[in-house]
Amino acid sequence: MPKDTVREAIVSNVVRLLREEREKRGLSMNVVAQRSGLSHSIISLIERDLRNPTLDTLLRIAEAIDIDLGEVITRARKDLK
Repeated sequence: MPKDTVREAIVSNVVRLLREEREKRGLSMNVVAQRSGLSHSIISLIERDLRNPTLDTLLRIAEAIDIDLGEVITRARKDLK
């Protein structure tokens, strides 16, 4: 698999895992938006894979959910195998 494709797959998996964790914790997109300083619409676009998030954005979302982004990335990479 080309490196660009692998990176895109990892980012998609990270976003999916963050959404799953948000839902498991019973947090709405509005709560995550408020905690992260991002808009609800940005959170929604990212979760629907319509916007490619920056590292800063992923960190803000992870912090708002109270999860370690490094662990999420590790899980996302393992899911590719």
